[in-house]
Amino acid sequence: MTAGQTPVVTGGEVAPAMVTGPPVEGTCQVWWAEVGSPDDERLLALLSAPERDRHAGFTDPHSRATHLTARALTRLVLAGMLDTPATGLRFEAVCRQCGGPHGKPVLRVPAAPVTFSVAHSGRWCAVAFAGRTEVGVDVERIAVRGRDLPWRALSPVERAVVAATADRDRTAAFIRYWTRKEALVKATGDGLTVDPATITVSTPDQPARMLRWTGTPTPVARPHLADLAAPTGYAAALASLGRTLVVSTHDGNSLLDPIRSGVAGFASTHISNKLLT
Repeated sequence: MTAGQTPVVTGGEVAPAMVTGPPVEGTCQVWWAEVGSPDDERLLALLSAPERDRHAGFTDPHSRATHLTARALTRLVLAGMLDTPATGLRFEAVCRQCGGPHGKPVLRVPAAPVTFSVAHSGRWCAVAFAGRTEVGVDVERIAVRGRDLPWRALSPVERAVVAATADRDRTAAFIRYWTRKEALVKATGDGLTVDPATITVSTPDQPARMLRWTGTPTPVARPHLADLAAPTGYAAALASLGRTLVVSTHDGNSLLDPIRSGVAGFASTHISNKLLT
């Protein structure tokens, strides 16, 4: 995909790559980008030393590529929103349950009321940004490993729905359930420490909605769900805590491609809002 093309086949239009400040409260920006090279030196220059160390630790090239794309895109968008160098951003991750350094990442420097969530699957990466609202995003290729669906991820009600679905549509139905659940546990910061089978969401043919959460801990605010338009062959969902959000979709490739190609011609330490408008 080249800059300016839409990564979304269905749904609303993709906005041009302009960053004019943090998202207004009640809104969410979802930025899509294709996963690129696993070892692009120009994108690696945007990352912090710990991020580069983690990148080097992935033995699988695709894992390195998705990590690099997601981290670089997150930094570029936030740099534009906050008018600060991309390399000057500092993040922290704290587990909600144990306090360890492996929870949902948050922006610490500069201090700003912006939350974000990252997802990637196959060829695509998506990053959601909101103002003063916890969000979780998930994207999944409509496929599963092996011959059998991971039924244990579904509640009894959901298992019955998927089992009654025609064979040709069964995988898509499961993935729709899964993206909604994954978005929810990302928004709460719990991740898969919460058994997804303890969460029940609306059926795949209905608007996304959480129906029941019997696991612990429980969300700190009422969760809201929405299905997102996604590239062909993929499904995506967004969760938010405490309020519904108006979502806009943006093309992250038009931020990444000038750096990937070297066309931008600037030092990574000076990437800021001026370069994203």
